[in-house]
Amino acid sequence: MKKLVFIVLLMFISISMTEKGSARTLQLTDDALETVEEQQLSIKQAIELAYPSALEWNEHAELLDAISIDLDKPGKSIGSNGKRKYWNISFGVPDTNKFYLVTIHEGKIDQANDLTGEGTSPYPQKEFIQLEDIKYDSPELLKKALKMGNIYPGKDWAKGYNFMLKKDTERNINLLLVIGWNSDQTEMTAAGFDTSTGEYIKPNL
Repeated sequence: MKKLVFIVLLMFISISMTEKGSARTLQLTDDALETVEEQQLSIKQAIELAYPSALEWNEHAELLDAISIDLDKPGKSIGSNGKRKYWNISFGVPDTNKFYLVTIHEGKIDQANDLTGEGTSPYPQKEFIQLEDIKYDSPELLKKALKMGNIYPGKDWAKGYNFMLKKDTERNINLLLVIGWNSDQTEMTAAGFDTSTGEYIKPNL
């Protein structure tokens, strides 16, 4: 559970902490609803959006992980379609300590930064994820998680359903976590899936 809380704390890490816009009091028009839908990306869509920037940074860049950021205002449908508006996508260069973070706000790249730290250990090849191995995306894996039951959207903190993709090096699989809460909102919970097969994998939390 401590690991899960740590994972979700990462959702709050964003290069830009700027408040965007004010609350709207008018009912959304059809055009506005369409705009909101365009701002929402699945985890694979967010990675595909971020990848070209990473390759411009370094032609050998590969994906390390992807995680949704908890910047949405409270609402009933956050993440319920398997998509989010805010993401952090991390890249590196295998066998080096090079690190690059792409931050997506409202469905578009907001910032992209070389965050290579002096003295950090090299990232071994086994920690990287190949895009072609992501055969199951967050919308369909959320559906699988909901069918299993016992996972509910967060209300005030880690709102809605959150998503994280990382390499499980112990089992050598690309693990996508669907993160939510128990029914009374007292404990966080997660369901894990192998993105190559769609198979449920119990997270090591």
